Amino acid sequence: MTERVYIHVGLPKTGTTYLQQCLLESREALAADGVLVPGKNHHFQTEAFWDLLGRRLRDVDQQGVAGGWRRLLDVTTPWRGRSVVLSEEFLVNARKPHVKKVVQAFAPAEVHVVVTVRDLGRVLGSMWQQELSKGRTWTWAEFVAAVRDPEEGPATAGVAFWLRQDLARVLATWESAVPQERIHVVVVPPAGAPPTRLLELFAEATDLDPATLTPTTTRDNSSVGVVETELLRRLNEGLGDRLNERQYLYLVNRVLKPALHERASGTSFRLPASELAWVAEKGRETVALLAAGSYHVVGDPQHLVPEPGSAGPGTDPGDVGDAELASAALTALTGTVEHYGNYWWRTRRRKEAPSAGGAERAASGTRALAYRTRVGLLERADRNRFLGWAARRYLAWRTRTG
Repeated sequence: MTERVYIHVGLPKTGTTYLQQCLLESREALAADGVLVPGKNHHFQTEAFWDLLGRRLRDVDQQGVAGGWRRLLDVTTPWRGRSVVLSEEFLVNARKPHVKKVVQAFAPAEVHVVVTVRDLGRVLGSMWQQELSKGRTWTWAEFVAAVRDPEEGPATAGVAFWLRQDLARVLATWESAVPQERIHVVVVPPAGAPPTRLLELFAEATDLDPATLTPTTTRDNSSVGVVETELLRRLNEGLGDRLNERQYLYLVNRVLKPALHERASGTSFRLPASELAWVAEKGRETVALLAAGSYHVVGDPQHLVPEPGSAGPGTDPGDVGDAELASAALTALTGTVEHYGNYWWRTRRRKEAPSAGGAERAASGTRALAYRTRVGLLERADRNRFLGWAARRYLAWRTRTG
């Protein structure tokens, strides 16, 4: 098969969705350059790696996942171009047996691993929001406390966070089958850098020609502000477990978050100054880890240590007022009604109408046109002085004549 297979494994909230969308939109140009990005959409790769690792949505029968790993190999194995590029952040959950199976499956191709990593101070808020988008109900304070010390906060918060964000563990797992020299660590640029900069760094790590990559304008993973996130947290408390995972994800990602994104309050998460010290220390530990290894590091590792100016009071979600929440809730309700109104209209069953003759239809149509004309004129009366006067005179006339 191909000479090289690049496997991008995340970490989560490090621009993975952006990179995956760029790869998909650049498939044709990449293929012309000898690079295969399998699948017409990202579900193809997701199903493959979920099949490999055993991931399923809660209370959902996902029959399409079974066989996904084989289908991925059926597409990649015949490829004779210079490389294959895969991307799925769920692979941070892979264990050593999974890694061994992946490397063996792609043999004799040379497997390379790409890990994107980001300043922990910026990851915290994004991860909290992502977890709330999966139905969690921890407050911001509870979440930060659990990440800082998993022994004290909710285990589902701190433990789950570090299982996906512990770079040392992820690297050690993949090193069990892939030499350090073939592990590429991409440091996400600091806040304010153009998104294309991350794409350039990723291209360097995967030996792609930047000219073949199209920067995407699609926003499939848009974030919202502090007020909107706190509203989602409280919604989760009210919902409990009454929806299965697919129902919930559809509601949040297709209906609520797009509506809330349109009215985002503009208040974003900023690392509280009181948390800066331990987050900065974690960043320095990561820098030391990368310096001690033989990894191919792309980007500036110092960007993993938050600057003092990056912390601040921000907006504490616990301080969000009822008026702000009510405004966000009205936006969410409006978006939900609009979405399901349009959905019902597209999928409604049309009633079978009794048959009528041509003359009957013509007469009925004339009466309908006259009625619509009267209603249309009345609806315009507030915007037209003459029509407003005429509507009032018409009302007086109807009152007299009945």
